[in-house]
Amino acid sequence: MTEHPHDITRGFKDVFSRLASGVCVVSFWRGESVHGFTATSVTSVSLAPLRVLFCLSRGSDSHAWLRPGLPVGISVLHAEQQILSERFARRVGEGEGYGDVPLSPAIRHAPVLEGAIGQIAASVAQIIPSGDHSIVLCDVTDAQASSDGEPLLYCKRNYHRLHHSL
Repeated sequence: MTEHPHDITRGFKDVFSRLASGVCVVSFWRGESVHGFTATSVTSVSLAPLRVLFCLSRGSDSHAWLRPGLPVGISVLHAEQQILSERFARRVGEGEGYGDVPLSPAIRHAPVLEGAIGQIAASVAQIIPSGDHSIVLCDVTDAQASSDGEPLLYCKRNYHRLHHSL
């Protein structure tokens, strides 16, 4: 890893903190239990094949579980789901988990969260190490959007909501 002067690293973080992002939860089965993490780095990549990507710290608990072929769910969070974002952003302690988080029955290929305004089922296609993170490319197997609700946004290290209806 290349070392940068503190002021450049801080400036880099500050610049990207100002990039407003929708908040997603990426989830997958870890044995019989749902596991996952909060992500603001979810991006569409391709229409042929249907492909998305997300970035994940190589030091995260979730990284060790990801492998090609693993089914993953990507839930675009509703403005009222901030508590879920905060919960999936923390490390899971011993005896803790997400067993009480309701999953949507609409998409069965991967665990997606009930009430999310967008839900994608995908399969991990490729994991590309890049510095202290990995770029995870996934092939989409199912997708649906809700016509109700507004997205949860993250900008300047805080959660936000739209001030008007789309």
